Amino acid sequence: MQIRTRLTLRFTILVSAIVLVSFLVIYALAHQFIQQEFYSRLNDKAVTSAILLLKVQEVDSALLKVIDRAKRDMLNQQFVKIYNPEGELLYNSADSVLFTLSPGYLTQIKTNKLLQFKLNEYEMVGFKFRDQSRDYVVVGGAVDTGGRQQLRNLKRLLMVLFVVMILIVGYAGWVFSARALRPINKVISDAKNLSPHTLGLRLTPAAQQDEIGKLISIINEQLARIEAAFNLQKMFVANVSHELNNPLTKITSQLEVTLFKPRPLDEYQKTIESVLEDIRELNQLSASLLELARIAQNENTFVRQQVRLDEILWDVRDSLQAMDARYVVGVEIRDMPDDDRQLCVIGNPYLIKVALRNMVENACKFSANHRAHVTLQRTHDQLTVSIADKGIGMKPSDIAHIFQPFFRTDASSKIKGHGVGLSLSHRIIAIHHGQIHVDSALGVGTLVTVSLPGVSG
Repeated sequence: MQIRTRLTLRFTILVSAIVLVSFLVIYALAHQFIQQEFYSRLNDKAVTSAILLLKVQEVDSALLKVIDRAKRDMLNQQFVKIYNPEGELLYNSADSVLFTLSPGYLTQIKTNKLLQFKLNEYEMVGFKFRDQSRDYVVVGGAVDTGGRQQLRNLKRLLMVLFVVMILIVGYAGWVFSARALRPINKVISDAKNLSPHTLGLRLTPAAQQDEIGKLISIINEQLARIEAAFNLQKMFVANVSHELNNPLTKITSQLEVTLFKPRPLDEYQKTIESVLEDIRELNQLSASLLELARIAQNENTFVRQQVRLDEILWDVRDSLQAMDARYVVGVEIRDMPDDDRQLCVIGNPYLIKVALRNMVENACKFSANHRAHVTLQRTHDQLTVSIADKGIGMKPSDIAHIFQPFFRTDASSKIKGHGVGLSLSHRIIAIHHGQIHVDSALGVGTLVTVSLPGVSG
C-alpha cells in the first residue's frame, strides 16, 4: 500500500473517530436535556394538580378533571394520580389511562421524596406532598412522543452528517496527502536520474528547510562525497596505472635493447643494475599502496600501546641517514619534561614511525641541502612534531591537494617519487586522532606540524 493511501486512511480514521465521539456526546447530552425538560414539565403539572386539589377548598376531583382537560399544553397520554397517606387513590386525572402503580413505588416515593422513573412507555415522576401534617403521594406520567421524535430526527441528522463528513475528510485527506508527498515524489523523480555516470546531478533543493528539506540537503551532501570518492578512485586508478607503467616500460625497453645484439659483460651488468633499481621502485610503490589499502580497511584493528615519540624520531633520523648519506636530520626536544610519559602517545608504533618517516624523508628529499629540522614539544595535552625544511616549497593552491594519492606539484614533478607517502601519513595521523597542518611558500621552504593527543597524567 502506498504512503499516500496509508496517510489518507489513517487521517480519515482519526478524524472519523473524533467526529463519532463528538456526535455521541451531542446525542447523549441532547437526550439528557430533553428528558430533564420533560420531567420538569411533568413535575410542574403534577404539583399544580396537587395544590389545586389539596390546598383550594373550592376545587374537588370533578372540577380538577375539568380544569386538566381544558389545558392546552397537555402532554401525550398525560395523567396525574394522588394517593392519600393510607395509599388509597384519591384522584386520577385520566380515567382512560388504565394504569396501576404498585405499593413498592409508593414506598420508594415516600422514602426518596422525589423519584423519576420509566414504566412501560410512560415517563414517570413521583413526589411526596405535605398538607395539614399529612403526607400525600403525587404521581404524574405521560408519553414523551415529541422528545422521542426529536431524538430520532437528531440521530438521522447526525448519521447523515457523519457519512458526509467521512466522504469530505477522505477526499481532503487524499488531496492534502498528495500535496504533502509532492516534495518526496520530486525527490524520487530526481533520484531516478542518478547513476554512476551522472553523479554531478543533485536533488532539487526544497523551498523550506523542514524535515524533507534537511533530508534533501543530507542526500546532496552524500552525493557530493560519493562523487568525490568516485573521482578520487578514477584518479587513483589512472595514477597507479601511470606509475606502474613507467618503470615497466623502462624495464621492457632496457631488456629489449640489451637483447637486440650481443654486448660486453659490463653493459649487461649496468642494464641489470638499472632494471633492479626500477624493480625496487615498483616494490616501494606496491608496498606503499598495500599499506594505504590496509589502513583504509582495518584502521580500527591495529594494536595500540603507549609510544614515546622522541624514540621514534631518533629511529627515523637514523634510518633515513643510513638510507641516504646526503640526508641530515636534526632532532630537538624542547622543554624536556621530567616525566617520560609526557612524551608518549597511545597508538601503533609501526604506523606512527611510517607517517613521521614519510614526512621527514620528503623534507630531506625536496630540500636543496637535504636537511630537515624536527622539533618535539609538549603543549598542554598535545604533543607537537614540527618538520621544517628550506626546500622548493609549494603554492597555496597546492597545499589543499597534497594529501591526495599521487598528487605532485609542478615543482616536485622533477624529483623522484610517487606522491603516496603524504597520503599514507595523513591517513595514519587521522586514525590516531591527530592533525597535520602545512605552511609553505614557493622557493622558501615548508613547515609541517603534526599534533597528537598526549598521554594524560
